Amino acid sequence: MGKKTKQSEKVYNDMAWEYDSSPEGNYTRSHKEEIIKKAVLREGDNILDVACGNGYLLGELSKKAGVNAFGVDISENMIASARERYPACTFAVGSCTPLGFENESMDVITVSCAFHHFETPQIFVNECMRVLKKNGKVVIVEPFFTPVVRWLANTVVFPFTKTGDVKVYSQKELQSFFKVAGFTTVESYITGAVLFYSARK
Repeated sequence: MGKKTKQSEKVYNDMAWEYDSSPEGNYTRSHKEEIIKKAVLREGDNILDVACGNGYLLGELSKKAGVNAFGVDISENMIASARERYPACTFAVGSCTPLGFENESMDVITVSCAFHHFETPQIFVNECMRVLKKNGKVVIVEPFFTPVVRWLANTVVFPFTKTGDVKVYSQKELQSFFKVAGFTTVESYITGAVLFYSARK
């Protein structure tokens, strides 16, 4: 586990039980709502939410269709909270790399406001390609920063913070990860402070 991942683990363990009412919980809600609004789910789909936190996104997505919902997060306390809140979903403590799921086992993978915490983003995207079924989709929402703010965050702020933030990416940078991994049929847009990105296998 890398330095930034350890920082993330500590930060989210500390805030797990009060996450929804915390400043971060309020900030990330719009990101989750964008996925909930856009997600097209079918009965019986297998959904994996990576960095699932307290399970809110999976719980809401489960209301849209009879899906098999799985969530992983590095924070033990977040997973404990998720299991308590959403007993119909399956949660496990785990990292974004490697993903502990079989080849071609998932229909949809979601990541809400967490990709910028991943220390090995290309390896994670490669894992998504491995785990998704044919025509499966990965959906990512991230904070949208203007180029100047993004540069400041990445070069001045994140290297010195202890919150586990690694790097915030532009649309082009996100697309490059998925292109390298072999994904196609990309959808990407910005709405307010949210950057939405999806790609199909």
